[in-house]
Amino acid sequence: MNMHSVCIVDCTLREGNQAPNVKFSVSDSLTIARQLDRVGVDFIEVGHPYASEEEFSRVASIAKNQPKAFVLAHARACAVDIEAVAKTGASWVGIFAGVNKASQDYRIRKGKDAILELIAKSVDLAKERGLFVRYTVEDSSRTSMQDLIQAYDVALSHGADRICFADSVGIYDPVKCEQAISELRGRFPMVPIEVHFHDDRGLALANSLAALSAGATHISCSVNGLGERAGITDTCSAIANLAYIKSRADYLLAELVPLSRLVAETTKIQPDAQRPVVGKNCFTHTSKLHVIASSRYEDCYHWMSPKELGRSSIFSSLDASLDANVDREGC
Repeated sequence: MNMHSVCIVDCTLREGNQAPNVKFSVSDSLTIARQLDRVGVDFIEVGHPYASEEEFSRVASIAKNQPKAFVLAHARACAVDIEAVAKTGASWVGIFAGVNKASQDYRIRKGKDAILELIAKSVDLAKERGLFVRYTVEDSSRTSMQDLIQAYDVALSHGADRICFADSVGIYDPVKCEQAISELRGRFPMVPIEVHFHDDRGLALANSLAALSAGATHISCSVNGLGERAGITDTCSAIANLAYIKSRADYLLAELVPLSRLVAETTKIQPDAQRPVVGKNCFTHTSKLHVIASSRYEDCYHWMSPKELGRSSIFSSLDASLDANVDREGC
């Protein structure tokens, strides 16, 4: 895989664990990680091991079981968090620290220069511990481009392997997204760029695809879109779209529905019936006109064949208002 190949960073076991009323056990996490491996995701982002003994155990258990995907764990830009990640056996650490006013005044409660120093020291420590580093500017979409570049420059100069643009509040649209990622790609032409979009405006997937067209290399997502508030980009939709636009062809599309169902059963949160790719109605045809056309050509009303996803069309015509002769030539 070359540097600009698109990678899926599935963070169901971290971001999804922050959804209301969701708490993955070690056993749950191992089961979901195995299915993520079957699908073929590139990274499994598990949790924040310093937060609790259970979080540490979840990360360590998955790292120990050596999934095919790289295991990544979260850490603030501070030594205790990074040491905890190193002890789990995870190969990657995701260090996050915002630099805008909200981060300075309410999150980290330090000035920008002090935060930049924390970033430098934390990346240094992570590299000393043999970890690969993804550095994320929290609340990137409300951070000036000048401050973004400055923070990324610090992280990269100290050895960060990848940078991440996080729309933590879900405020972006595809136009702004493409502009921002294009500018970052121009400034960092050889650096892998990950994007993490929240779905508060219903634009997370659209933003992810816009970022991809602008030069992003990694898409952060979670199964069924689970996450804080309205969640984030949905893993299953993201992977299906990558296959559709021919950016990646090696994910196992037929394993997406079982993955979605596994996460739904574990969390007791079912995806809505209209959700693309995995929703129960997304390949169901009710209009008599649609049913007739689809009986002639199955993919007449499909953006991709349901067979690719291990699914099939469902015909459920309830439209009795159309004349029985609607099938006649010319109708």
